[in-house]
Amino acid sequence: MDMLAQALIQGFLIGGTYGLVALGLGLIYSVSNIVSFAHGDFMSLAMYLSVSLFAAFAMDPYVSVFITFPVLALVGWGLYYFILRPVIGSNSLMIIQLTLGLTFLLQNGLLMVYGGQMLRVPSMVESKLFLMGDTVMRWPLLIAFIASLALSALLYLMLTRTDFGRQIRAVNQNPKAAALMGVNVTQVRTLVFALGIALLAVAGSLLLPGATLQPGMGLRYTVITLLILVLGGMSNFIGILLGGYIIGLSEAVGTTFLSGVSGMILPYALFIVIMLFRPAGLLGSR
Repeated sequence: MDMLAQALIQGFLIGGTYGLVALGLGLIYSVSNIVSFAHGDFMSLAMYLSVSLFAAFAMDPYVSVFITFPVLALVGWGLYYFILRPVIGSNSLMIIQLTLGLTFLLQNGLLMVYGGQMLRVPSMVESKLFLMGDTVMRWPLLIAFIASLALSALLYLMLTRTDFGRQIRAVNQNPKAAALMGVNVTQVRTLVFALGIALLAVAGSLLLPGATLQPGMGLRYTVITLLILVLGGMSNFIGILLGGYIIGLSEAVGTTFLSGVSGMILPYALFIVIMLFRPAGLLGSR
């Protein structure tokens, strides 16, 4: 029971960060119908930028986010405006192939610059533990959970209480009607794409302490993000967060109680079962 409680708490904490990563892609999909297969690789890019900042200035990952966030936002803005915007409205397979091409470009670029060896970035809280009775929690996971929860709340307030959030919801519901009402649809899509990519800089800094980096790891995060996105109903805010917790919990329980590769299979098996009964997602509509 102690092991189960430990696994559940760890899965719950990391699930919040998974949910934040998926929220970025959910925002992008809600206004442009783009599912980027390079989403996880942009988070890898943010993590490797933190590696460079640590090597050059001994900068902690929690501090380097103030540099990686605007850099990733600029990358997202340029990616959408110059590469993806011209193909919006074309065959969805073209967009999928384009984002897959970005995946290989990013992975091989990181491989050429940083090499194939495993890398780590030390942090001031990497080895610190938080004790709650018999349960032990790592401070990096606790910080990641609190920060992800706070950012998710800010995103929700932005979507529901600001003019920009109303514009996002208008473009999500009907882009043509939104344009007729004076909303600059292209500008909204560009800014949302920049925000969705920039959130990966935050998530990358939160997941970085204690993590081992290698250039091809972005694929795993992309797959996890897509699982969560589909579980949540593609653009349902609460559903995506709930999907993040489910994947995080199942991953932690699987790796704790099942040996080898079997533990990593549990999230995917659970995903298949849920899709059989809820094909539109946990909170999605048909």
